[in-house]
Amino acid sequence: MNGFALLCRVQVLALVNSLAPERQGSKRRSRTARLALAGVVAIALGALMAAYVALMGMGLVAMGLTEVIPAFALVVGSLAGIVFAFMKARGTLFGLADWDHVMSLPISRRAVVASRLGTVFLAAIVLSAVFMTPLFVVYFLHAPANPEPVIFAVLSIPLAPLAPVSASVFAAFGVTMLTVRFRHANLAYIVLALAFFTLIFVGAYALSFSAGTASDPAAKLAAFGSVASAMGAGLTALYPPAAWACEGIISGSALPFVVFAAFSFGVALACLEIMQRLYLPINGLLASKGGARDRYTAERLRERRSGTSPFRAMMNKEFRTLIGIPSYAFNCLFGYILMVVVAVALSAMGMRELLTSGVVDGVEITDEAVRAYASRLVVLIPWVYVFCTCMCPSAACSISLEGRSAWLMSTVPVPPRTVLGAKLAANALPAAITLAISAIVLVVSGEAGALQGLEIVVLGFGVFYLLITIALSVDAASPNFAWNTPNEVVKRSMPIMVTVFGGMAAAFGGGFACWMLMDTLGAAAGDALNLGLGVACAAAGHLVFRRLCHRTALFTR
Repeated sequence: MNGFALLCRVQVLALVNSLAPERQGSKRRSRTARLALAGVVAIALGALMAAYVALMGMGLVAMGLTEVIPAFALVVGSLAGIVFAFMKARGTLFGLADWDHVMSLPISRRAVVASRLGTVFLAAIVLSAVFMTPLFVVYFLHAPANPEPVIFAVLSIPLAPLAPVSASVFAAFGVTMLTVRFRHANLAYIVLALAFFTLIFVGAYALSFSAGTASDPAAKLAAFGSVASAMGAGLTALYPPAAWACEGIISGSALPFVVFAAFSFGVALACLEIMQRLYLPINGLLASKGGARDRYTAERLRERRSGTSPFRAMMNKEFRTLIGIPSYAFNCLFGYILMVVVAVALSAMGMRELLTSGVVDGVEITDEAVRAYASRLVVLIPWVYVFCTCMCPSAACSISLEGRSAWLMSTVPVPPRTVLGAKLAANALPAAITLAISAIVLVVSGEAGALQGLEIVVLGFGVFYLLITIALSVDAASPNFAWNTPNEVVKRSMPIMVTVFGGMAAAFGGGFACWMLMDTLGAAAGDALNLGLGVACAAAGHLVFRRLCHRTALFTR
């Protein structure tokens, strides 16, 4: 029992520390300060999400759909846990970097799996509490707050995610078992996951736009209400245990809720038992797959590399690294997809339809105002692409990602300019191509003129190039080679924050300045600002890169 408690403590501390990882050897005070800051940020984000969910609950009450709230709460709470469990299962339950060390511990396999699975359940329960508690508070402010329904609602918060999270773990297990049998398993996994996230993004926007096209606020509320009502009905029809929980919460009946609780615990225990039985096969398969390498003779290697320059070879290495680490790919590839999605959406929907739909400002405007605003919004489109390009910063942390193999790059007989240039080009080239494709789509569809298409490429690439070279300089000045998982440098490193938050500030600040300039001097002034600023940022980025190449001693810290 002491060993199991110790394992649980280690897993919880690892999960908490992943919110603000620190380098090995750092002082305790520094780690405590980072964790405290991460805790404050997490509490602020949780409060913001809770407030947003509470407003949604109030909207349901205003539409007379108070009884839908319990089912809606179960949907929201379960979805949060499902997504988290699916993303964390690989790396937490299976696919461990230290699998051989874990299995050599004098603890039963069931205890090892239970400690890791319990951490996933705990995180899902915390997320469910953030989303479900505000909805239940709103519900009981407008429904009879008898003791039995209140108790059942409180108990449903930890019970609701158990079965869905177990199903998500099984799904992650199945996907892993399927993809690991292919040579390019990571690439297939990344493509499918990005396609899934894109469908979610497009579906959410389509729902918002379809509700916004209603002619009056009452129609919009009715549209949202029908969706919420259908969601509640669909949940109770397709997932009967949720209907049992809702019946207990609404009517206070104990028997349906007891059945729901027994079902949730039963599925969770079954998940534990099945996973501990399959734990050795899946991890053994992943370990053997990860250690497999193609065998090349010296002659074959010479044939493959004949005519390939060091610069091109290093670029190919960066591309392989990007698609070889799923978290790295998810964090840096979605921006490319977002650029194309925005171009296709604007081309299919049209600027006039966007303005008259009510999505913008939620007010009706005249045809004359539509024409005036449309000419200005077209000039603001390049700033949207500034935001999108900064969502794909693969070069920002590329030096730190070398990790403990950084000595290889430090011993190659090429200058630092070649190494850094390959890392930068592997990010800048796809960004430029995607910007060009998006601009062509908008110009061909007639939603943007040739000048605005040029602005998309020049401004989007110029600001991106400046920010990515600054981030690369930050990473080169203080690389983190002692990371334990790629997430430490891919998601929470300073270079990534420089690029992402710098891009957000540039997009919103620059867009506001462009709008104010057009309001004073006309749309032509906005065009001139976009082109001039894009060229200036690209030139500044090139100067930053040249300084980086001359003053950086790679991989010596």
